[in-house]
Amino acid sequence: MRLANNIRKREKRETKDIARIAKKASSNAIRNAFSHGRSVTVQQGKKIVKLYPNGHTEVIMTIENISVMPEKRRYQL
Repeated sequence: MRLANNIRKREKRETKDIARIAKKASSNAIRNAFSHGRSVTVQQGKKIVKLYPNGHTEVIMTIENISVMPEKRRYQL
């Protein structure tokens, strides 16, 4: 039982580490794109939107039947 608990704790810690690394990589990629005058395309809820370096947002499409709703998080650069 202790081994199983230790494995779960390690997996939970690894999951948090992966999420932290992914967040940092995403932020760096967006910052890099914006610094070169490029837009980025992301999912916000049920919409696919294009974000521009000047702050303009353009809705590309709305997803009708979405099977997985992403968490509502938006990170500031």
